Amino acid sequence: MKRRDFIWAIGFMVATAAFSIYVTSLALLNRPPITLDFLRNLGLSRTFTTAQCGMGQKLIGLEGSSEPHLKKLAEYQQVCGTNPASRLMVFTDMPNSDSVAVDNATKMAKTLKDMAGAGVKALVVLEPVTNWGAVDFNEYRNGFYDVWLDTYFKTLKQSGITDEQMGMWVPFPEANLPYWNHQNSKPDDFAANVTKTVILQKKYFPNSKASVMLNSATYANDDFDWRRGEYISLVPYLKTIPKGLIDSFGYQGLPWAPPSNQPGVGVMDANEYLNTKIAIESANQLGVKSIWLNTGTFGRKYTLDPEKTVVFTAEQRKDILAGVQTQAKTLRDQGYSVAVNLFAEDKSGTQEATDWSYWANGQPKKSPDSVIFADFVSDLHREHIDFWLFDQIHDR
Repeated sequence: MKRRDFIWAIGFMVATAAFSIYVTSLALLNRPPITLDFLRNLGLSRTFTTAQCGMGQKLIGLEGSSEPHLKKLAEYQQVCGTNPASRLMVFTDMPNSDSVAVDNATKMAKTLKDMAGAGVKALVVLEPVTNWGAVDFNEYRNGFYDVWLDTYFKTLKQSGITDEQMGMWVPFPEANLPYWNHQNSKPDDFAANVTKTVILQKKYFPNSKASVMLNSATYANDDFDWRRGEYISLVPYLKTIPKGLIDSFGYQGLPWAPPSNQPGVGVMDANEYLNTKIAIESANQLGVKSIWLNTGTFGRKYTLDPEKTVVFTAEQRKDILAGVQTQAKTLRDQGYSVAVNLFAEDKSGTQEATDWSYWANGQPKKSPDSVIFADFVSDLHREHIDFWLFDQIHDR
């Protein structure tokens, strides 16, 4: 053996022995020998982002779409090979005049047609806000918005929207959170408002879909301290909604962590913030066999204040998503049709100050977080759990 070959062989054996000691020591600590953060530090993680997490059909022309949700979906196709999401979530406000109703409906009609043309279903969240501000729940219940909402749905119909193109609509989302103007209202006001809205929707689109989405933790109307949410029955919000009116139950649950400069452990266990018993009880109250989970994981939180900012690694986010998958499988095993809608927009520059995304815009294959996204979606599809998505690219 040549001296050079001998030295190389000795070096290889030393390296192998060192790696064996490294693996053994981590095994004793019950830790994996190779993590996403380890790969990221080596600059190797991007080679793992080509996992096939799509559904088999690649949507064409998304990059040039004027619809921001479809344009962003193009990046998800780069990660997954084909389209991973059967539905895209979009948000819209309520009308507060006939002219606003016509204008809003005309814009929504274009969005719905663009999505249908691309081959994606819509999940439309109708929020109780107008250009006046938040809608008063009691005023809405008393009919103040009826004429304008009727004009809105009628305009959608006149714009050529079909029942199929309407997708699924979710009025008054997460009404058990104190976002909205319902300080003087009761849970049955929510039920009445949802009923009123869906009846108007199905007046023009009788075969369209409607859903209810409530947060897993309920908060007092004037209290938005995340620590004080109660995981209690949601039946009071649902019991007066007529059976057969609603097609599915949406169940929102998100992880939470306190600011880095404050004590506390947060809520990271999906078994807590996506409690399946509450979801099943709610679905049964509505008489539906379809449940969708509205959730997400953040990479950074409290981003507008460096002293408060919390950063989660790809490994931490992977663990959280594994918990979400477990809850979804539990619901599926109980006989429900299940979907997971992943909130994945970067909101770090807004008042929300949270980055829910898995990569920076335009860089889907340069983040270790895209690896755990791809694996999560692939696992859902393998378990016959549907995947929906909220994300978008804003034109600058």
